Amino acid sequence: MKKYKFSLIALISGMLILGSCSEDILDVPALGRYVGDPDPNAPLDYSMVNGEAIGLYSYVNMCYNNGWGYSTYVTLNVASDDAVSGGAAAGDRPEYEAADKFTLDPNNQGTIALFSRFYGGIAKCNKFLDSYPERNKDTILRCRAEAKFLRAFYYFYLVNLYGDIPLPLSSTAPGDLPQVPRDTVFNQIEKDLIDAIKDLPASKAQLTDDDKLITRATKNTARALLGKVYVYHSTLLGKNKWAEAKEQLDAVVNSGEYQLVSDFRSLWSSTNEMKDGNPENIFEAYYTDAFGWGWVGVPPGNLDMQLMGIRDLNGYPGLDGGWGFCRPTKKLVDVFISESDSIRLDATVVAEDWPDAVKAWETEGKLHKSLKTAGASYSDPYDGTGYWNGKYRQDEHPTNVFMYAQNEIIMRYAEVLLLLAKLNTNWAMKLRHATT
Repeated sequence: MKKYKFSLIALISGMLILGSCSEDILDVPALGRYVGDPDPNAPLDYSMVNGEAIGLYSYVNMCYNNGWGYSTYVTLNVASDDAVSGGAAAGDRPEYEAADKFTLDPNNQGTIALFSRFYGGIAKCNKFLDSYPERNKDTILRCRAEAKFLRAFYYFYLVNLYGDIPLPLSSTAPGDLPQVPRDTVFNQIEKDLIDAIKDLPASKAQLTDDDKLITRATKNTARALLGKVYVYHSTLLGKNKWAEAKEQLDAVVNSGEYQLVSDFRSLWSSTNEMKDGNPENIFEAYYTDAFGWGWVGVPPGNLDMQLMGIRDLNGYPGLDGGWGFCRPTKKLVDVFISESDSIRLDATVVAEDWPDAVKAWETEGKLHKSLKTAGASYSDPYDGTGYWNGKYRQDEHPTNVFMYAQNEIIMRYAEVLLLLAKLNTNWAMKLRHATT
């Protein structure tokens, strides 16, 4: 199903993205939206409205990874202590090197692209909300709620990446809006999510198979994000929204809809996504290998897997090669080893040669074979750590070049539990301080 249902999503996306047309086309009345008659209950083609709402999700795909130097996943990871930029040589992808070495400037094409694409998603959400005013019809209410959820999602990334930013909330907003303070942006994100929760489906059980394919939002999706937003708003700007955060995250837990997978290593498989009944994943960026580069200008596959694969790899059954970016650090590996956590180490890292401290784990089958043990050939020309990303490993070569079908997990239940642990620790510290 994943190979064929994407055609509708990509087609709608193409309709949203493509711009210019002939005069004959421009003279045709707008389809699927109210024109002329001021009657708020004028008939609408609700299947068209629903299709356009589905198209809004394509920007999650585009924003999370699109273009070799413009991956959100890779950019954020190499900016942390968990990974270095990697690649073939110095200057291979200067966008990632700048994020890795904290030398970003306003001319960095990677951050410019991320900025533009997130605002592209916001522009489409604003256009949708302006085109379909609220009316007492479940389809309209749900689709408007999805547009608000996605607008909040895009703004949450922008405010965390760029700080003070412009805040257009209408398709008619001028293009030279001034920046507004982060606090204002966070408040708007929270408002959008609160509005969205009211009209989104209650749970995944109410989603169709096609809805699950692209992980359309539910009340719990929005609650999980809202709880996270409250935590960030409180932490970064000193706001006291801890109680609000706990309320939303507790609601996700108490719904009973999610649970941790029994084996952490199974989380990252393209056959264990939300559509397959994965009980832990809350929101994913959807990808498919069904189409090639020419599909309405939107690469539909997961390009990150090619970016992070092992360079010039041969002789490792079940593992495809790539370009060697986003290399896990020794520091990250050492954390797993210090916690005696063979399961997460096995799922997260592919090793050139496992450290002596965990050779026994490899022998016992707790870790997959290192490249050297397997007798594989590969190259490690630059920024080599001896490790490669294991979560998004290419198990097989895709039919369409570089178009890997594996979704990227944006939010999962484990993060909800982690945020709640942070909240409970914060409250415990405050209580201890008050009583002493």
